[in-house]
Amino acid sequence: MWYYTQNNQQFGPVDEAKIKELVASGVVNASSMVWTAGMASWQLIGQTPLAGLVGNLPPTPPSYAAAAVADPRTKGNNDLFTWFWISLIGILLGGIGIIPAAILFMILIHKAWTAVQREGIRATPDQAVAYCFIPGWNFYWYFPAFRGLAKELNAKVDALGLPVQKISLDLVTWMIICAYGSGITFGLSLIAFIVLWIMYTNKVKNILNAIAVA
Repeated sequence: MWYYTQNNQQFGPVDEAKIKELVASGVVNASSMVWTAGMASWQLIGQTPLAGLVGNLPPTPPSYAAAAVADPRTKGNNDLFTWFWISLIGILLGGIGIIPAAILFMILIHKAWTAVQREGIRATPDQAVAYCFIPGWNFYWYFPAFRGLAKELNAKVDALGLPVQKISLDLVTWMIICAYGSGITFGLSLIAFIVLWIMYTNKVKNILNAIAVA
């Protein structure tokens, strides 16, 4: 299955027969970028096994920027983080963004636990997220769910030799402590929590992307 671009926008997946139809209709041409599983990055269609479909079409305009196309393997994670960040703005405007931000965060956490699953791991993705909502128990479980996840992601980085920064366990620990302390500090530690929360979520997203590409 293939992904293709049109006017710098990504479409797909479609099979090779559909690509042939798109070439015939002029939707896909020599300036189109394509990607399929196994490719390290997006390439011009003429540089792939689909080159024969556009052999007689005009050459690619030199101004086309391949970097404008999002990698489908990482786009979902990046979109989650973008909307998470946007939701946090709502928190600053009166707290209305805390619920969507928390939901988006948990979706990313679920995806991260899915990426690190192995025999003997402490929790399934569903358990890791669900236990965070059990009153009382969740005060303990945040440490395995978030700090434990950081350990698993860091181990994955080492195992695959990924070129991405690992997550500081101290960052996760202080993130949770600041969240717990917000009631005692009359909300003052909440600012530190939000900053650490953003940093942690971004690092989880970056490692997830690196795993997806690898």
